[in-house]
Amino acid sequence: MLLPKQKLFTSNILICTAIALFMFFLVQTPLLYSTLLFMIKVLVNVHFALLDNKASFSPSLISFLLDLGVVLFCAFNWTYQKTAANKIVATLALGAFLVPVSLYLFSRFGTLSIALLTVVGVALGMCIDAAREFMSSKFRRKIVEEKHDAEYNILRHLNHNVKPNLLMVKSPITAVISFLESRQILDETLAKRLDGSDETVREALDHAMISLEHINNILESTRKLVTHEILREDFREVNICELFEREIIPLFASKMAITIHCGSAIKIRLHRQSFVEAMLNLIRNAEVHGFSGDCSKAVLSFRITERRSRILIDYTNNGRTFPGNLSEKDFLSFGRKSGDSPGEGLGGAWIGKMIAAHNGSFEIIRDEQPLHFRIMLPKGEI
Repeated sequence: MLLPKQKLFTSNILICTAIALFMFFLVQTPLLYSTLLFMIKVLVNVHFALLDNKASFSPSLISFLLDLGVVLFCAFNWTYQKTAANKIVATLALGAFLVPVSLYLFSRFGTLSIALLTVVGVALGMCIDAAREFMSSKFRRKIVEEKHDAEYNILRHLNHNVKPNLLMVKSPITAVISFLESRQILDETLAKRLDGSDETVREALDHAMISLEHINNILESTRKLVTHEILREDFREVNICELFEREIIPLFASKMAITIHCGSAIKIRLHRQSFVEAMLNLIRNAEVHGFSGDCSKAVLSFRITERRSRILIDYTNNGRTFPGNLSEKDFLSFGRKSGDSPGEGLGGAWIGKMIAAHNGSFEIIRDEQPLHFRIMLPKGEI
């Protein structure tokens, strides 16, 4: 039976043979013996020096200060250097500096310092820590990749099965609009909103069409968010105040009071679909969690403030107090929710992905408001 990779095996035999021949001729020269004798002499000298120091010498103030300085330097370097390579290089550089210093102290004052041994031990610890962190990061990346694959498979299934049904639903609604328009009853009052204003048949059907379009956009933008396929070309400059007033607030006008505080027109580059869905998730979370379906006294507020290079969206509501044991990371993670939550823990995860796609940040403000979120997004190029 022939071995696989025969060519590679043959080349490795030749390399190993060349190394063996080199070692054979090296043994025939005095170089190896001289090197070994020199190392033995150094080790013997160090051995007797240590014995002599142990018997005759005691620690000095100089060696104590040197050892203390080395400990502080190593701790500072290990803590504040950003990369493992920088930590190890800086530690080894300190070790190279300590070699002549230690020899001078011993020859001049008869003082032995443990500074050099400390540096060697710290460098070894840094190497072990870097190896552990590398393996841990590799494991975490594998988990993230598997999660992204699972998410994408779910979204592919939804796109394949839901989108055709959306088109089938929109078609009869369009026919109903045409039918009612021909009979001139689209502008008749259908219901009363919470604020007392009339909602016409036309407005109700328009909101239904907007909702269907939102569902279609959700499927597409979710795929892009999960697979990180949102491109710079997908961002558009929009008036964020008008976006709230036209595409977000009207969808809940018949259920709860939503106010927006926005000064002059504020322009920002957004991925429109993912941003709109994130804001809708905030409102739906309030409906389900903050008020448990009874939204008759609900008051939701969005306050938009413009800064030099970013905007702040402060969102508050008067519902249940946000759980104190949920952090920003918990809220923005898949499946994380409070113990009594009836939801699936997906709304916050969507908001987190939208913020990440916009290079923004999210903060839970613990103040007198039952719930106060702050979203910060850059105004310009992403």
